[in-house]
Amino acid sequence: MPRYLFGDFDHRAVVGAFRPDPETMRVEEPQFGLPLQTTYLYGFFHDADGRTYGLERKFVSGLTSGCFVMTQRGTGELGLHPATGRTSRGELKRILHGPERRWSDPVFSKLPADVVTHGEQPMDLRWRADSVDYSEGDILQLAGPSAGLGIQVFSAARENPMLYTIICHWVTGTILGREVSGPLWMDNAYWTHGRDYKDDVYWIDVEVSWQIFCNRFTDDSLEWGHFVVGRKGFTTGAIVNDQELVAATASLKTKYVLDDDGWPTSVSYDLGNRQYEFTGPVEDRMSQFSAARGPAYRAQTGRTHRVGDSRMVADSHTWLESFRDRIHAEGLG
Repeated sequence: MPRYLFGDFDHRAVVGAFRPDPETMRVEEPQFGLPLQTTYLYGFFHDADGRTYGLERKFVSGLTSGCFVMTQRGTGELGLHPATGRTSRGELKRILHGPERRWSDPVFSKLPADVVTHGEQPMDLRWRADSVDYSEGDILQLAGPSAGLGIQVFSAARENPMLYTIICHWVTGTILGREVSGPLWMDNAYWTHGRDYKDDVYWIDVEVSWQIFCNRFTDDSLEWGHFVVGRKGFTTGAIVNDQELVAATASLKTKYVLDDDGWPTSVSYDLGNRQYEFTGPVEDRMSQFSAARGPAYRAQTGRTHRVGDSRMVADSHTWLESFRDRIHAEGLG
C-alpha cells in the first residue's frame, strides 16, 4: 500500500538536458541538497574487424577501484581481459577546479616495485566541456569530442532522492594495441552521503532496467539516449542530437522479449512521438560481469535504432543492464 508521506513522491522522476562544463558542475556544490558521491567512466568500442571492447571505471572521491577491461574472448561473449588486473587502483591526484577536471598519478604507482601489482599501469583522465582524453598506459589511449548536451534524471523520493547526470563523448584511439572508436560516457551520481547505488533501494528493488546508447551515422552526426525503467515512478527516457534535446518523457512504455535464461533479446521503447528498439545478440552478453552481481542481473551490449529512421548508421553501441525477476514481476516480459 502507498504510504502517502508528506513531501514524498515515491521515486517519480523528472528528466531533462544540460550543458556539460566542469566550471558549472563544481564538485563541492550540492544539488537538491545532495552531495556528489560517485563518478562512473565507461564505454564500448569496435575495431576494424568489428570486435567489441568495453571498459568501466568507478571513482569515489579521490579513490578508484580499478578498470574492468572487456573483450570478446573464447565463446565470443564480452569477457574480462587479464589486463583488468594491471589497471591502477587506490588513491589518485585530482584537479577539481577550472576548465579541466583531471584524475591522474595513482599513489600506488609510486610505491616500491616489490609491493605493487606487477605491471600496474598509470592512469590519466582529463575532462573538459568540449572533449575528453583518457589513457591507461599500454592498455588504452582514447580521446574525442563531446557528443553535445548531457542528460539528467532526478528521483524525487523523500528518503532516497537521487540526481543522476550523464555526459557522452565519441572517442578514437587504441585498446590493447587495436585501433578502436566508440562512445565514452561519464556519469555523476548525487545521493545521500554514506550510501552506494548497490546497497541503496534503487539497486535492491526499484530498478528494472537501465539502458544507454549512442549511434554514429554516415554523416558523422551522433544521436544518443538514456532509458530508465523502474518501479514507483522511476521511469524516464531522453534522446539528444548534438545541442538539442529531441525527446524527453517520464511516461516511457517498455516491453521486453526474454530467452529462457532471462536475457533480453529485444526491447521496445515508446516515448510517444518516437519509438526505439534494442537487439541483443548472444555474443554481446557479459556473463562474467553479470555473475559477479547476482543471479538475476543481466548486463549486455547490443544495438538500438529508432523505428522508421532512414539515416544510415555507421556504428552503434548500447549498454543494457536488467533484472530478470523484476521484468517478470512487473508484467513486462
